[in-house]
This record gives sequence, structure tokens and C-alpha cells, in this order.
Amino acid sequence: MRALLVILPLLLCAACAVSPLPLPPPAYDADQLLARRTIGLDPRPYRDEKYWLNPDMVMRHFVDFSTEYTDPEQIPFTLLKSLREEWPARKYRRDANFSAADAFHEQQANCLSYSAMVVSLMRHAGVRARFQRVEAAPEWDLEGSSVVAALHINAVIFLQGKQVEVDWLPRRNPSDYERRFILSDDQALAEWHNNLGAEALLNDDLPLAFAELSRALRLSPDAAHIWVNLGVIYRRLRLDDYAESAWLIAIEHDNRQLQAMSNLQRLYAGRGEQDLAGDLNSLILHYRKKNPYYYYLLAQQAESESRYDDALRHIQRARRMHEDLRFDSLLARLYERLNEPSS
Repeated sequence: MRALLVILPLLLCAACAVSPLPLPPPAYDADQLLARRTIGLDPRPYRDEKYWLNPDMVMRHFVDFSTEYTDPEQIPFTLLKSLREEWPARKYRRDANFSAADAFHEQQANCLSYSAMVVSLMRHAGVRARFQRVEAAPEWDLEGSSVVAALHINAVIFLQGKQVEVDWLPRRNPSDYERRFILSDDQALAEWHNNLGAEALLNDDLPLAFAELSRALRLSPDAAHIWVNLGVIYRRLRLDDYAESAWLIAIEHDNRQLQAMSNLQRLYAGRGEQDLAGDLNSLILHYRKKNPYYYYLLAQQAESESRYDDALRHIQRARRMHEDLRFDSLLARLYERLNEPSS
């Protein structure tokens, strides 16, 4: 259900503000960081986006057939009902970074490609539809040796002055501190390229990752989480000054960008700049200790290292802060490993 961002061993990744810390200014500006000559990699094309949101002939026929005798005010609901009936087993895949038409035909999608499909179908039916980003406290999941952080994207349809959210599934544990932002099509397209770039980073394909992320940032230059991912490319290439600039730009756009802070803290600590590293570490811990998903991540990491008592302590703390079925699943698994009765 989520738009992909990557992290660790560096954290990669989801309103402009001033940083709460006296950080140095970026040594390199956005244009320098996005220039191919700067990265020093063989050029690669980014994914063709020409038909990303366009409904193909089959999709148009599906809309026309499903809504032919429907009252105009009921078209959105009739269309969604037809979609559920036609593909009841549509599958979620985190890496299903498809166009709207590909998601429709493959019957697989992540939250962004599902939303693209819904927006595409609705617009062909004459319904006003937009993308929406839903931001809450950062969430992380351990995936192999990497950590994957996620932002959520859904679709919004506008009916008689009201906004109706269309999601893959009912929202999982919505929280009071969620913020919602309607996205332009360019911003949504930037998230698609960011997803593709994140997948390329997981596969260590740096030329492709740079092509996708630089295109994303040309489309949405204020997207702090995408600057985080670009900085990771530079860090892997040992171009630390460029990585630092990318993360500083991320914080300029979002002064609570924890992934950027964490990466900078590691960078400054490695350079021996202990004052900066210490200030960042204190701020990071302040934010993370309020986030149950931070303790969930610690629990997953402890479990992977067979430190089951530590994992149990972390996941119990997460559950005291927030309800999530993933927390319950991990707790049950830990009780089984420790041969203790679940509670």
C-alpha cells in the first residue's frame, strides 16, 4: 500500500522550513547535484513516462461499459464496484511500479500504481480525481539487510464539494497526526520515478537510480525524501561532499527529515565533527522515541540477530504506544521462540 523509499546501511527514503540546528549550507546547489557530469556515471534513460497515466482502449471500454446506464452522481461508486468484482484477487506488490494501464492488466500494484489506475479510470469517466500523499510518523520495515521506509499514496475523488479517499484497503491504523497533501500530476509522477530509483538502489544499479531520481527531482524539486535517496547514491560513490549537500537540501525542505539527519549524523561522526554529530543525534533520538515504528524496527533487527529478549522489550514498547497487527505478529513469533505463553 505504500510508495517506496529505501534505507540502511544508510537511511534513504516520505513545506519548506528552517533547520532547528545550525547546520552548514550546502556546498553544491540542486543543478550541480542533478548534472550527469557531477555523478560521473554512464548515462542511462529513465523509464518512459509517456503513457504512465493514460487509459488504454481496454480501460476506456471497461469504464464505458460499467457506467453506461448509471446516474452521473453514482458513476464513481459504480466504477469502483465493477473494479472490485472484475479483479477480486488483485495483488499488492511493493515493487509493482506500473503505469495505470499495466496495473490494470497485470492485476498487481503498489499503492501508487493502484492510485494511478483509479485516477486514470475516474478521469475517463468524467470524474475529478487527484493523487494524495498521506504523511504520518515515519515507518520502517526490515527487508533482508536493508530497511525500507514508506510513504503512503492514495487517490481522492471530488463529489459535490466533498473529497472521498480511494485506498487499496481500509487505512491500516490511521493516526491522529497524519497530514494529507493533494499532489499535482507532476508530483505523483516524481514519486513513481522515486520508486523506480529506490528499487535500482536496492539492486545496486547506481546509473539507473541516478537517472530515475534526478528525473523525479526535476519534476518535484521540493521533495525532501527524494533528495535523501539521491544523497545515498553519492555516498555509495564516496562523493561525500555531494551526499552532504543533498541531505542538507532535504532538511531545508523538511526540517524533520529524519533520514537526512541520520545520514548526516553518520557522515559527521565519521569525519570527526563531533559537535555537529552530537547535536543531530540528540535531535534524532528526540523524534524517534516518540515513534512506535522506531521500536518495531529495533525489534526486527534484534530478532534477526537472535537477541530475542531485546526484541521482546522493543516490540512491547511499540505496542504500548500504538496498535498495529505487525506488532502483534512479531510479538507472537518472539513468544514462540522464547517458549513463553502469549498474552
